[in-house]
Amino acid sequence: MTVVSGTLQTYDRVGNREDLEDVVYNISPKDTPFVSLIGSVPVSATRHDWQTDTLRAPAANAQVEGDDYAFQTKPPTVRVQNFTQIASDTLIVSNSQEKADKAGRKSELGYQLAKMGAEIKKDVELSLVSNVASSAGSSTTGRVSAGFPAWITSATSTNGLRGSGGSSGGFNSGTGLVTAATNGTQRAFNKTMLDTAISTCYNAGGNPTTVMVSPYNKRVFSTFMSDSNVAQQRSAANGKKTAIVAAADMYLSDFGELAVVPNRVMLNASASRNVLVIDPDYVARGVFRAMQTEKLAKTGDAEKRAVVTEFCLVMKNEQASTVIADTFGLTAST
Repeated sequence: MTVVSGTLQTYDRVGNREDLEDVVYNISPKDTPFVSLIGSVPVSATRHDWQTDTLRAPAANAQVEGDDYAFQTKPPTVRVQNFTQIASDTLIVSNSQEKADKAGRKSELGYQLAKMGAEIKKDVELSLVSNVASSAGSSTTGRVSAGFPAWITSATSTNGLRGSGGSSGGFNSGTGLVTAATNGTQRAFNKTMLDTAISTCYNAGGNPTTVMVSPYNKRVFSTFMSDSNVAQQRSAANGKKTAIVAAADMYLSDFGELAVVPNRVMLNASASRNVLVIDPDYVARGVFRAMQTEKLAKTGDAEKRAVVTEFCLVMKNEQASTVIADTFGLTAST
């Protein structure tokens, strides 16, 4: 068929209204599972200190009746510390843009502030799960809170928790700083590593409840159902439907049940290489300044805002948790 001569078509018309949906679609993940897992504690200074201690090893204890006591010198507690880190973002919106009739949001300020809040929460999450050393900062450099993997001193190469050439970081009482761990040769995450990590925590007195992994290592974990590391495939009757079950979310170890939680923030290349084995009773987010929006001084025909928070990781006792370091976290080779 042919178009009748003289037919008015949309292609050359002026004045047709646009068809723009009144919504903005954004699928970027907002979840922060590490922050959601651990509790928070108030912090009252930019350097936050706390103490750790241990019981002596059990020993044979049979004393002579009537004998005088022999007194032993008791070791002092260990004082450790971390520094608060400031995370912020800024925004300036012209008054004309705020007034304009917009699709998908009524207020540009409100829309952008909501986005910034979610983005900073993910920045905090990345800081807490990353192998970063602490820093006291200066008048020209920001303070840095040491992340979870940097605190761990028990994940040595000898027990399989680090790749070849890797070494632990940890708190240095001489400098008052936490040193980042040294990366080793990467290798595939496996069930033996997980069992060793859990028993390491248990032997030290911890009771880890959560294993936090990159999305790739969550898939690797699901292959642990088979000794040959072949993904579990079993049919489950569900009415008239049949499901192929090839995933696992819980691990019943010799020392308790642990949830295995994927963390999309750990798609970051440096964060993905560590599998975190967490006892949340001994980890917290220190809050010096809760996230807040600040209205900044007006200097033009626009509105200025800043969103800011100040936090640190409080590793109440690092021996309750551990890391399985130097795993392939993104693919079978990275």
